Amino acid sequence: MAVRVDYVLKETGTNLVRNLTLTFAAVLTVAVSLAMVAASYLIGAGINNSFLGLRSDVDLFVYMNPAATAEQIQAMDKTLDSSPQVEEFDFFDSTRSFDEFKRLFRDQPDLINTIKPEDLPQSFRIKPKSTDAEVVSSLGDTLQAKEGVLRVEYAAEYAKRMQTSVTTLNTWVRIVAAVLIAASVLLIFNTIRTAVFARRREIEVMRLVGASNWFIRLPFIVEGLVHGLFGALLASIGAWGFDQLWKRNFVDQVGFELLNQIRWDQSELLWSIGIIFVIGALTGAVGSGIAVSRFLKV
Repeated sequence: MAVRVDYVLKETGTNLVRNLTLTFAAVLTVAVSLAMVAASYLIGAGINNSFLGLRSDVDLFVYMNPAATAEQIQAMDKTLDSSPQVEEFDFFDSTRSFDEFKRLFRDQPDLINTIKPEDLPQSFRIKPKSTDAEVVSSLGDTLQAKEGVLRVEYAAEYAKRMQTSVTTLNTWVRIVAAVLIAASVLLIFNTIRTAVFARRREIEVMRLVGASNWFIRLPFIVEGLVHGLFGALLASIGAWGFDQLWKRNFVDQVGFELLNQIRWDQSELLWSIGIIFVIGALTGAVGSGIAVSRFLKV
């Protein structure tokens, strides 16, 4: 007996409506789990993008104490000029630092109005000759010990700390997503099992008239796929919303130093949506496939 598309669609729709509560629960669980998968992928891509950018940036930033004297600043200038580990350096006084601050935060005039040039520390920006982390850290420790120095920052070290902290958070998101995907498979499994049980008399009749295995099984398998794909559709909307909220609330925002460097491009957002549709289809196929093979002996 040939399988007709209109028959499959009709029977799938009937099953979905008949088990509306289970269908809604399965689709919602799939959507939440896949949305977390998408968020995990985007955060991971953002961490990688940020770390790749900062990993090659081995510049040292030597911030001078606001009370540092002109002699201490000149002494630091001489130290850097004579150091064999320094390739080049540049000095930013308060006025120059303020000019850069205005450029970086030109879209936030209220913030600019709250800062005065004298509020910003004078600093030296140094490009070491070596990119080896230990060599650069040793240079930073040496400069930190100089009089008048407030602190020394090392971009690559910041990147490592950021990667460790956010990767830990992202790992937990993936674990929760994996648990929810497993729950989705179980829900789809139970939904298909209920559908098979509700139509057991019709299935017996189809067997008697010689319906093929695929003729009987296919509507149930398609039903599981619909659960997974509808969940993926909702999750893709959630991924797009997450992308917009993240960019609006964290990227380039003051007060979120750990998060504002984590960013991804449009192609990575599209990849995340593609991934959740594939996982959604697999989730539906696995859940319905197990149920059909176990409870539909044809």
